[in-house]
Amino acid sequence: MATLEKIRSKAGLLVAVVGIALLAFVIGDFLKSGSTFFHQSKEKIAIVNGEAISIQDYQTKVEEMTEVYKRRMQTNTINEDMQTRIREEVFETMVNNILLEKETGKIGMKVGKEELSDMIIGDNISPMILQMPDFQNPQTGAFDKNMLLQFLQTIESDDMKNIPVEMQVQLLEAKNYWLFWEQTIKQQKLQSKYSTLLGGAIATNAIEAKNAYEEKKTSVGFEYLVQNYQTVPDDQVTVSDSEIKRLYDKRKNAYKQDKQQVVSYIAVDIVPSREDDLDVQKILSDLRPKFSEPDVDVISMVNENSDLKFIDAYMAKSELRNDMQAFVETASVNEVSGPALDGGSYVMLKLLGTIIAPDSVKINQLLLPNLDEKTLTSFTDSIIKTIKGGKSFAEIATEETQGRSNGEMAHMTEAQLVAATDAKFKDVIFSAPVGDIFVAKSIHGSHLVQIVEKTRPVIKYKVAVIQVAVTPSSETYSKLYNDLSAYISKNNTLDKFKTAAAEGGYMIQNEMPVSENQPLLANITSSRPVIRWAFEHKKGEISEIFECQDRFVVVAVDGSLKQGYRPLASVSEILKRELLNEKKAEKIISDLKAKNFSTLEDYATAMSSTVNTVDFVTFSTPSITGMGTEPIINARAPLAEMGQLTEPLKGKAGIYVLNITSKKASEIPYNEESERQSLQTTNMYRMYSFLPALRDKSKVEDNRIRFY
Repeated sequence: MATLEKIRSKAGLLVAVVGIALLAFVIGDFLKSGSTFFHQSKEKIAIVNGEAISIQDYQTKVEEMTEVYKRRMQTNTINEDMQTRIREEVFETMVNNILLEKETGKIGMKVGKEELSDMIIGDNISPMILQMPDFQNPQTGAFDKNMLLQFLQTIESDDMKNIPVEMQVQLLEAKNYWLFWEQTIKQQKLQSKYSTLLGGAIATNAIEAKNAYEEKKTSVGFEYLVQNYQTVPDDQVTVSDSEIKRLYDKRKNAYKQDKQQVVSYIAVDIVPSREDDLDVQKILSDLRPKFSEPDVDVISMVNENSDLKFIDAYMAKSELRNDMQAFVETASVNEVSGPALDGGSYVMLKLLGTIIAPDSVKINQLLLPNLDEKTLTSFTDSIIKTIKGGKSFAEIATEETQGRSNGEMAHMTEAQLVAATDAKFKDVIFSAPVGDIFVAKSIHGSHLVQIVEKTRPVIKYKVAVIQVAVTPSSETYSKLYNDLSAYISKNNTLDKFKTAAAEGGYMIQNEMPVSENQPLLANITSSRPVIRWAFEHKKGEISEIFECQDRFVVVAVDGSLKQGYRPLASVSEILKRELLNEKKAEKIISDLKAKNFSTLEDYATAMSSTVNTVDFVTFSTPSITGMGTEPIINARAPLAEMGQLTEPLKGKAGIYVLNITSKKASEIPYNEESERQSLQTTNMYRMYSFLPALRDKSKVEDNRIRFY
């Protein structure tokens, strides 16, 4: 249970009336059932090869994943952007699981109970479990199988009636947490087995192994020149529309697109005004006389007026912020500085005192049970006596916490102790001598404490800080909103909305394509509702003002892009640039060959280039220093003769000329088995990425835009 705590729906007229009523009842019932049918259809967040994912199942999985994230991040809240990422991850996982299970089901592949058990409590425990902090020994940090077994025994207990209600809730949460990971481990194992099967179907042979060795056997070094394509003006070559069309037809499959909306938008930062700045400055300036008084209640004054609570602790200079370090170097006790702007806040400092004392203290501590004073005294006296008799504090703490802690704490400064407990606890700890064992009280209860070590004395300072952030006032917020609202009202057509922006003092982002399930608009925090709005409205419509955390956003719909292929017009400039470079390459190579140069220096003058050098390039080098990815260099350099210039070579970025200066064969002898294993590993890695290929060949109807 201790581990569990950690882990945490008239006669003829009368006949006519009755007949009509009955007819209405029948029709109404039909329509009602039909409504239910259509309602159920609308509740499908996705349909994967005919198999539906309901919004209820999806939301349940999202909630499970959210709880996992909260536990892992040790927080009770998840912001909207994190929630969006969780929804995306859950959706992809659910779709992939359906695809995977259908494929593996065709061949009878599954993860059996024994196999799953082996990955949980057997000899081949999943790395996911091995890395869980819940099952790591607090002393060594290593995985502790006994902690795992104890946890599993606890959550699988059927004796619920003897467990307190609040503990039953924890038990259910822990069980759901574990079932999530168990299912995840099972699915990952199934994916691994299937990818292994696919990888095994691609066998390597001796010829492939020999080729792989030869590709990396010879490494070369060379001098080179490059003439980039932009050195040739575009007007010196011509590309026709028909050439662009032919290249588009050839590349068409590369331009597949999902359904998109094209939008233009204005984003206004919600930031403080000059008046807001002056207001905060005045507030602190008005506080300064009182703050400067020697006998003022500094703690109350700071806590009532500052964004930061008072820290009742002396701190070494190294522990202070830069502005505080500069202040204490020259300040005398009760001296005040500021208010001064530091980042987005105004800060006022007051030096309350200095001492020479240890910077930090190392302690052992054990949080004691909640007992009456007499029983607690008897309990602690017994422990202290046992420790003084030779038993270590760590042994006592380990026994009392059932292995969760050995009581050992890292060195802590006064400020760190105050943050973890309270000022009174800190005072008791820092005033006690090294070696002392005693009981100290804090806001958390009673602690058994042993002073292990204190650092050498240094000069320490107690500084009071009043810090107030400059934030947008309600007046500033309203003005920004009202000004933008007035702009929309005045420029209420698509054309006016876009063309009047500069005159209105706004910067507009024009004609940006957005996808249905794009989480954010241009990385604007919490802007998913803007995306949804765009897909619910038509060309020419302008939205209301969205508040996206620290920005106001207004969006207008420019048009739509249908699912299928991007139109030629949208990619023609990209294709034209590629064709221009092709023709520039032909021109540069033709001009250079006509001059019949024999030295690198002659080429350098003609190419307006400087000589560069590079070493250790093989056929399989993925990226060449100074060049990047240039396959033509990988292919030609190892085959070129030493000391001879290559012909001009057409690369991706420009035209290259090489002079091979070194060529070295590997001293590692050919080992067919080693090369085949390396190739097989590469094949297995590639096969592990089979899901995207499977997704491309499947029919996935994605309806998330209806819900999020």
